[in-house]
Amino acid sequence: GASCSSPSSFDPIEFLNHHFLTESSLASALPDLRHTVSERISRLDESISDSIRRQSDLADSTASDVARAKAAIAALHGRVMLVQSKARLSERAVLEITRDMKRLDYAKRHLSRTITALKRLHMLLHAVQ
Repeated sequence: GASCSSPSSFDPIEFLNHHFLTESSLASALPDLRHTVSERISRLDESISDSIRRQSDLADSTASDVARAKAAIAALHGRVMLVQSKARLSERAVLEITRDMKRLDYAKRHLSRTITALKRLHMLLHAVQ
């Protein structure tokens, strides 16, 4: 017999002749065969419909997941930009603070030298008197 797994090589007449040896056996089996084939077609239709429904649900779910992922990426990008902006501002503030600290340190050094010079002058004046 011909293989039923390959649709292009299926010969329905050979199949019927192989399974029903006489015309009367075919005629008596036709109602059951028709019912069996009809049930099989119904099951296949339901299976196809279920598969299509599942694919449609998955497509909707996938589209919504992609949209949520894009929104999350956009939000994350916004947060990264905000953090970068704040980091630049912080860097500027740190530079200004260190510049001010250097100026204050320089002023402190000069003030200390001035105080030392005044103390020496004071001691010199007391020594002369």
